[in-house]
Amino acid sequence: MIITEPSGNYQQITDYLIRIGIPIPFPMKHVYCYLFRMKEEIILMDVGFPTEVAKKYWIEVLEELSIKPTDISKIILTHFHPDHTGLIGWMQQRTGARVYMSNVEARMIKTVFGGNTEQAEATYELFGKHSVPEPLLTKVRENVLFLSNKVNPLPEIEGFQDTYIDSPGGRWSVKTYGGHAEGHLCFYQETQKIMLIGDVVLNKITPNISLWPNSDQNPLKSYFSTLNQLTEQDVRIAYPAHGTPIVNLAQRAKEIIEHHNERLTAILTILESNKVAYKITEKLFHHKKLTDHQWRFAIAETLAHLEYLVEEKRIQKISNDGMFQYEL
Repeated sequence: MIITEPSGNYQQITDYLIRIGIPIPFPMKHVYCYLFRMKEEIILMDVGFPTEVAKKYWIEVLEELSIKPTDISKIILTHFHPDHTGLIGWMQQRTGARVYMSNVEARMIKTVFGGNTEQAEATYELFGKHSVPEPLLTKVRENVLFLSNKVNPLPEIEGFQDTYIDSPGGRWSVKTYGGHAEGHLCFYQETQKIMLIGDVVLNKITPNISLWPNSDQNPLKSYFSTLNQLTEQDVRIAYPAHGTPIVNLAQRAKEIIEHHNERLTAILTILESNKVAYKITEKLFHHKKLTDHQWRFAIAETLAHLEYLVEEKRIQKISNDGMFQYEL
C-alpha cells in the first residue's frame, strides 16, 4: 500500500526496503529513492533534485520513519543525472555517509557538475557541428551551465565495486546497464525477483537515450543491448525511479525496442529530404512545442539514433569543413 502523507509518499516494499517519492520540478513529479534497513546499517539509494521542498520532504520522511540522518552510513547513486544526485552534498553533510557510484558515473558527475564550463562548451561545439542555429546554441549552453552548479558541493565519491549487497531478505545482485547513462547501477533480488531499475526502463514513457560529449558515443547500441538482456531477466516486479512499478519487465523492454526501431525508420524517411541533425530533429518533433531544455534532449536523442545508423552502416556521416551531414 502506498501511504501519502504531508511528508510525501512512500511504500514499504519489504520489511527492510522502503520506496520514497521525493518531489522534483519536472513533469515526472517525483524521483523514487530507496532506503535499505540492513542488519548493521542503513543504505540510501539516490537523493533527488536540490530544492527546498525536497529537503523538507526528506527531513519529514526520515522523522516519520524514526531514522536519524546519521543512521545512514552509505549512499549509492545510480547515475549522475541531477534529479538523482542533486541533493548529494546536502545529504552527505547531514548523514556523514560515504558516497558511491559506478566508476564511469563518478567521472561523469565530476565532468558535468564539477562547477566548470567543460560540458557546456563541449555541448555547444557538438551541436554547432550539426547545424543547430543561434540563438538556440547559446540557450543550450546556458542551460547546461545552469545545471552544472546544481549538484554542489560535490562530496568525495568512491567507485562502487561490490557485485552484491546482503540484506535481511537475501542477496541483491548489482547490475550495470548502459544506454540512458553509461554506468547506470541497478539491483536485483533473485529470490523475490525484485529489481530496482532506476531510469533504465520506465512504465509509460521511454527513458531519454542521448548522445553527449565525454560519454558513450553510441548509447542507442548500448541501450538495445540492455533491453535485450532485460527481456531474458526473470523479474516479478521492477521498481523504476519515475512512475509506477513494472509488472512485466520483459514485455515493456520489447515495447521500448519497438519504439526505437520505429524512430530509426522515421529518421531514414526524413533523411530522404533532410541531411543535418537539427533539421531531422525539427521533423521528428514537429508535433511538439519544445522548450530550450527539451530542445537539448531532442537534438541529443536524434544524434544517438543517427550515430547508431552510421555504425550499423545503414547511413553515411559526411564531414564538410567541420560540419556534419548524413546520407542514405
